[in-house]
Amino acid sequence: MGSLKPAVINRIKGVFFDYGGVLEDVTYKDSSFNKGVQIIKEILDQNLNLNLDTTALSNNLKKGLENYGEWYKNNNFSELPNSKIWTEFLLDGILSGEKEKEIISKISEKLSSVFEFYLYARRPSRGVKEVLKSIFNMGYTIALISNTMSETLIPERLQKLEIKRYFSSIVLSVSAGIRKPRPEIFYMALNETGLKPQECIYVGDTLSRDVEGSKRADFAISVLIKSSLTEVKDKDYRGTYKPDYKIKSLNEIIELI
Repeated sequence: MGSLKPAVINRIKGVFFDYGGVLEDVTYKDSSFNKGVQIIKEILDQNLNLNLDTTALSNNLKKGLENYGEWYKNNNFSELPNSKIWTEFLLDGILSGEKEKEIISKISEKLSSVFEFYLYARRPSRGVKEVLKSIFNMGYTIALISNTMSETLIPERLQKLEIKRYFSSIVLSVSAGIRKPRPEIFYMALNETGLKPQECIYVGDTLSRDVEGSKRADFAISVLIKSSLTEVKDKDYRGTYKPDYKIKSLNEIIELI
């Protein structure tokens, strides 16, 4: 992998991370997704008395997620509030009127947190706590930029993993209203930390979101760590952006800097 040249490393002050696939290993498993669908069904039944068929709900959620993906790609990677994601995409065709949409809007954060948590099987990335502690003790500013439809899941996961205290900035697309690879979401994190892009490294697991976004935002170094979702998320990517470094584990960040 090699190390950064002294002229580069001397000006690095911040290390910014993606979340899923980087700080936490995430793998798609039917068992996890189906458990999430069942919980969502129970929440919907309790609030709307829909008595939904689980298989039909599962298919609706998958189709809605696919349609939403097409929507944000066609709308300059804008991010809708999670209430609209649920009422206009994930539960499209299920809700029958404005009253039901109002109810869903009120519980949309709870639905989003459950949906994203169970969308993948999750476990902390190897050495994540030790790596972040080392980077923090070396004096670097640490920040996080992630595409997510839940405002609470990632902060709660960071707290559970006992690493939230290391982050000076946590920027989530659902709050920002835009998604990676839009450079503006990177600028938001930079503004919160007071750093310049030329002073920062970004570590992510996709070319299409992380590498392209950090390059467009003029980060000094873009690092790609391959996750179980890298090929899936990048399968239709036709961009030309390449990472400066490729790594296999978070521990290599310490070696890099």
